[in-house]
Amino acid sequence: MFIVAASSAWPCTLAVVSGKATRDGRPLLWKNRDVEGQDSLVRYFSGKKYAFLGIVDAGFYDEVYAGINAAGLAFINSVSEDMEGTAATENGEFIKKVLEECASVNDVEALLRATNGSGRKTQANFGVIDAQGNGAIFETGNTAFTKYDVDEAPLGFIVRTNFAQTGSKPGQGGGFVRFARATDLLTRAAAMNILDHRFLLEQAARDLANESIDPYPLPYRGSQNNHSSGYVYTANSINRYLTACCTVFHGVRPGEDPLLATMWCILGEPVCGIALPLWVKAGAVPTELGGSFTAPLRDAVKQKERRCYSDPLSDKYLNTLELVDGRGKGLIPFIGRIEIVLFRAAEAVLSGWRRTGADPARVRLFEDGLASWAFRKYLFDVLR
Repeated sequence: MFIVAASSAWPCTLAVVSGKATRDGRPLLWKNRDVEGQDSLVRYFSGKKYAFLGIVDAGFYDEVYAGINAAGLAFINSVSEDMEGTAATENGEFIKKVLEECASVNDVEALLRATNGSGRKTQANFGVIDAQGNGAIFETGNTAFTKYDVDEAPLGFIVRTNFAQTGSKPGQGGGFVRFARATDLLTRAAAMNILDHRFLLEQAARDLANESIDPYPLPYRGSQNNHSSGYVYTANSINRYLTACCTVFHGVRPGEDPLLATMWCILGEPVCGIALPLWVKAGAVPTELGGSFTAPLRDAVKQKERRCYSDPLSDKYLNTLELVDGRGKGLIPFIGRIEIVLFRAAEAVLSGWRRTGADPARVRLFEDGLASWAFRKYLFDVLR
């Protein structure tokens, strides 16, 4: 009971995947961001040294919670308050600093060493990949850190939620159910050679298994905790009622243009949102994901979330019949029809860019066009 209670309290699930374990030899970095404030959006930053894309909260741009820069370095975190120290209030500020200043995993390690003495208000599992194919997890407290190199991981990936292997305060950690489930999902995917950005976006990020049930195949036909048939408890699943966005960074192979590293973003709860590709090289963010204050796509996803969470007894139970109705309809097949176009279009254009290069104007035109098309398709379903 303690494990269940703790795991429902702390946010975020992440993974670092070595190119040695992926289908195309390119590294991956994944984060489901779980947070009370639900207005996540994407913002482009010029940066002190490197331009970058970052996940921020509407109106708060000094803190970044996942991002990728022009050097091809992607950086994320999950809160881990069982680490040494007394505060995690500067996790977002540290991520922004890394994205502005660092080009490699070694640079991140050097920055952590340099700030050990002065101290940081950080208590986090920081995940990173770079354009040289390196990846790591840094379990980081206020004045110390421990590095886990993904190339030394037996299965080629590292999962973290909201506790640290080196945590000194066991009662402060959480996310144990999500950790076990994510580890199991990625282990099976690696064994089947299907571990890629699409697997993370389509399956891992949207997983609804919890501490008591595996609801697959959907729709769930049972009744959990005496709630209506079809409803599942999402406080401890990977896709949570608190998930505000998902990011998957699809890196590059050594020698490839770092600016072709792709940031895939789902604004909102993954089972309700759509995955769109972004590149630092575009020099901007489509209005649908950035907006003038909140992101229009995030606002639209909220309408679908309200449809899914209609249980009058609790806001933590999701109606899986809204996702799949058993007759070929529902959010999952609807989103799937949009995303297959997005994935194929991104794969085709990346293949060309890797051969011939791409100027920023063309990248931005493609990115904007894809986002606009997907938003129109998605919004039509919301309004019908």
